Amino acid sequence: MNKRQLITLLGLILVLALTALPAAAQAYPNPGTGSTITELANKTSTAATVRVKYYNQGGGDAGTVERSIPGNGSIKIDPANTPLVQGFNGAGVASSDQPLAAVVETDWTGGPGDGFQMAFYSGVSAGSSKICFPSLWKGSAIISSFSVQNTGTAAANVSIQYYSRTGASQGTFTDTIPVGAQHSYDLATSPGPYGAVPNLPMGWEGSALVEVTNGQTVAGVSVANYQGRSATYNAANCAGLSGSTTLVVPSQYQVASNVNNASTYTLWSAVNVQNLENSPASVTLQYIPRTGAINKTINATIPALSAGGWNTRDISQFTDLGGAWDGTVIITSNKAIVATVITQWNRGGSQEADIYSAANQNDAATKYWLPSVWRVKVGANFPAFSALLIQNIGNAPTTVTTRYYNRAGTNVHTFSEVLQPGAGTGYNTRGGSGGTSALGDSFEGHAVVESNGQPIAVVLNGVRTNPGDSATTNGIE
Repeated sequence: MNKRQLITLLGLILVLALTALPAAAQAYPNPGTGSTITELANKTSTAATVRVKYYNQGGGDAGTVERSIPGNGSIKIDPANTPLVQGFNGAGVASSDQPLAAVVETDWTGGPGDGFQMAFYSGVSAGSSKICFPSLWKGSAIISSFSVQNTGTAAANVSIQYYSRTGASQGTFTDTIPVGAQHSYDLATSPGPYGAVPNLPMGWEGSALVEVTNGQTVAGVSVANYQGRSATYNAANCAGLSGSTTLVVPSQYQVASNVNNASTYTLWSAVNVQNLENSPASVTLQYIPRTGAINKTINATIPALSAGGWNTRDISQFTDLGGAWDGTVIITSNKAIVATVITQWNRGGSQEADIYSAANQNDAATKYWLPSVWRVKVGANFPAFSALLIQNIGNAPTTVTTRYYNRAGTNVHTFSEVLQPGAGTGYNTRGGSGGTSALGDSFEGHAVVESNGQPIAVVLNGVRTNPGDSATTNGIE
């Protein structure tokens, strides 16, 4: 497997896309050689049978595997243990007799920095007639690509619209994706193998809307390769969204020894907000520290069908946060919007980047699954550990209970606490918060986070060390 490889998974009928994207030209970041691991967690107490059928990009048969998952247990599927050949470029469809949750980990080795980069994204429950990518870049320091998978029953005709941050249309392109297959669109290559990538200028920042025009459905994932760091995120389901929106960002940071010098920042965040409607959106961003009092408000206008971005490393806007800021962001708009949340971390020489989706307050759930939770300790070191971020986004206090299950499906640890409206908490398995030292020193499995009434937002962070990188994704309903 090589070069910016992805897998896309979907709920009961799981859809996977493994994409070996073409190597970018010398002018763009190259993350090295990638391999992709799929984590599947059984959401029931009944053992599950999973069958994965792989397809090449033309829709041809590339092999099948079957796996069993214990009740409340989990497994990981490494492409090295499947019929796929080196350099496989295609897709797969996985079906199960029990509902599953999935997290996909892509690891790149041999690239810049410490030579290791890692990214997560999560499974979704179904395809959509319209998906959105709020965060796309083309530059010498960062390059994006995205994959779109046909989750329908016939060939999917798609229309792809690109917009710059200023609201300028970069063109509309069409493509046809065979059943079960995926097509990848690399902004480093224009027009690309499917003729659907515009010739964007260097330094371009923007977004894309993908709409199915013949009644089928699709899902998507994007990857961003920075210099020494990489991140992936799920496309947002944008079908049918309209009107006022409130989004919640559970984590946002600004850590710097000198807020007036961008080179001293060791941890910082950004939000990119995409306007889904045909007229400008008025948005308000409220930055709220963990103490709970709003200490920064930004009002802005986002052009029609475009995106705007705010980065806490921007010394023209955010020095007033103070350089030791940890909190959340509430984003309100008079139009339909979606957003991605980006965190970058310079940790002991390791450059890391993560992306996940902001939670929609009107569409949040009370229960989430988090595959790929770790607590691995060797001597005094932690080669792999996880952190769970949980926020009450309802309007009343709620009790949140987190249950941890090992691979065999055994409930190893349970922890509960009460969260006030808007309050958040975090459990880091390395530090043992939330009683997670009870997981022991060789835990691999998943967690289930459940509120007793109020909607919550849940985010999973995974960290590997020596060489090191981190990855982030949303909890799965």
